[in-house]
Amino acid sequence: MPRLIKKTSKKAGLSPGTLVHIGEIKAETAKFSLINYDPQQIQEKELATIDESFPYKDTPPVTWINIDGLHEIDIIQKIGHQFNIHPLTLEDIVNTGQRGNCRFNFVRR
Repeated sequence: MPRLIKKTSKKAGLSPGTLVHIGEIKAETAKFSLINYDPQQIQEKELATIDESFPYKDTPPVTWINIDGLHEIDIIQKIGHQFNIHPLTLEDIVNTGQRGNCRFNFVRR
């Protein structure tokens, strides 16, 4: 009779809030884009690094930051620290196995 082998999770034994990418890697390197808008204007731009989004943190319009490539944990930690995103939320973001889309969109209002 064949035995069932249970696959252990990469997260097994780690404390809550520990960032471990779970799921398919859909982008070789992370790519960033930003949309900054209000009723009078809209600005769209591709970013070379996530650091380019940080000056928009305290601007009056709505800022949408799109990150493709959530497997780069250091980038997710950096944006979480900059925008004060709770560690458990960041943990959910990098667990892309729970959803079909490997994308995180952060909107600051």
